[in-house]
Amino acid sequence: MSVVTYALTTRARLKTFLGITSTDDNALLDSIIDSVSDFVEHFCDRRFQKTVYSNQVYDGNDSPYLMLKQFPVVSGEDFTLQRRDSFDNQNSWSTIDSEHFFVKESEGIIHYVESFNLEGAIFVKAPQHYRVSYTAGYDFNTAGTKTLESVGLGDLEFAIWKLCAKVYNQRKSSGDVQSESIGDYSVLFRKEAMIDQEIKGILLSYKREHGN
Repeated sequence: MSVVTYALTTRARLKTFLGITSTDDNALLDSIIDSVSDFVEHFCDRRFQKTVYSNQVYDGNDSPYLMLKQFPVVSGEDFTLQRRDSFDNQNSWSTIDSEHFFVKESEGIIHYVESFNLEGAIFVKAPQHYRVSYTAGYDFNTAGTKTLESVGLGDLEFAIWKLCAKVYNQRKSSGDVQSESIGDYSVLFRKEAMIDQEIKGILLSYKREHGN
């Protein structure tokens, strides 16, 4: 078994943190990493791995700002903002010229230029009226050649290790690791994240507070 492509740490790095040298629990550690990675992404409401998003649809909000579902936006990658040609549910779109908006890359926010007169320089309040294609996230990988630490997220990986350690040590102490499946540990993860102030502070610093 191997970890999912968007996993937030590697088995080798977790084993170093845990002081494990044997290969006996490799499959177990992979499962724990996957489970913790899923929990953290749901908790923070974002995907951390660099990913291309095509034609993500958004409601308008009568504001000059549109908050993307993912961030940070990767600079230098293709970015397209489109508006539906009507307020009906028709699959016809027009591309908005990039001179009419700014992209706040680190926050993942699109800001209309104030002098743009079309629709009053706001994202007009209408359902499913805009769509965006972009790349967001951090360029790390599960091969270990680019780690979270290398992209400035070393504290996040440390929180991942601590959550993984909680499950691993609990299961090892049960004396019957093989007979128990990972199951849904989200309640345990959330409890630990709220009890451990260090983990809590780290995860909250990466949490997306508002969505569109």
